[in-house]
Amino acid sequence: MNFKCCAKSTAEEKEVSQTYEFLKVVADKNRLKILCLLRNGEKCVCQIFPSLNISQKLTSHHLGQLKKMDLLNERREGNFIYYSLNKKSIKNFKLLFNKLIK
Repeated sequence: MNFKCCAKSTAEEKEVSQTYEFLKVVADKNRLKILCLLRNGEKCVCQIFPSLNISQKLTSHHLGQLKKMDLLNERREGNFIYYSLNKKSIKNFKLLFNKLIK
């Protein structure tokens, strides 16, 4: 998507595109619920999907999309992968978004 109308430079255009990609990922209701669930600490898929009323496979897909945007950290323990919020990355997206709308 092209945002040249509001970007004054190549750097600003990149920031707008990054913010757009971030908003696309978090605009999904289940992904927002996952972020809310992880506010209270790390969880594995088996602890997340029952709260969403969707399959474990679909929950894993959503976790993958959040991970792809660097919004989640993961830690492997045996056969389980535990997810937690990547607070630094979330803070950076928040700052970027605030910069664009101010």
